Amino acid sequence: MTFDAKDWFRAVGRTVLEPTQMGRAVLSTRFDMSFLWTALALVAVLNVLFVAVIQMISPVSIAMREGQVALSPFALSVVIGVSFVLLVYTVHLVGRWMGGQGDLHQTLTVMVWFYSVNLTLELGQIVLLLLSPALASIYNLVVAGSLIWCIINLINVLHGFENIGKAIVTLILSLVGMAIGGGFVLAVLGVTPGGTV
Repeated sequence: MTFDAKDWFRAVGRTVLEPTQMGRAVLSTRFDMSFLWTALALVAVLNVLFVAVIQMISPVSIAMREGQVALSPFALSVVIGVSFVLLVYTVHLVGRWMGGQGDLHQTLTVMVWFYSVNLTLELGQIVLLLLSPALASIYNLVVAGSLIWCIINLINVLHGFENIGKAIVTLILSLVGMAIGGGFVLAVLGVTPGGTV
């Protein structure tokens, strides 16, 4: 079986339009934990590169850099890497606390897929920024809404909740936990907006 770029973008599109069905399809696969952690690390690295490119070409990011707000490459890498790992664990732990059934392996599978979809959509942002920053802004709003809907449905499928409300609460609490945990980890590492340690 072959899987080319066309198939990939079709799968990403299905995730945006039919997140529940794609969530079930993703969970039907079975990869080793080592493969999934490696995939997570790869997606995190690519995310750092994409965000760096967006910062370089986005008018808003340029203005932020001039005001000394932008993160250094090191700080950006730490922030993205830590947030990715923490969100995997918070979605798993909070979901189980809410009565969900998803285990860590399934959670990692779903989150790696979600991060990969997000990365693909970021590529579209880069292309649009080069063509029209105004269109890129509209695209970002649409993508942000789509990603929120996707992650809610993926969490719902992952934990087998009987209603989507539990998935929404799980996501909110997971983000809060990620923010608190991430802030603590970054403080311990001494990472500041300037990237100093």
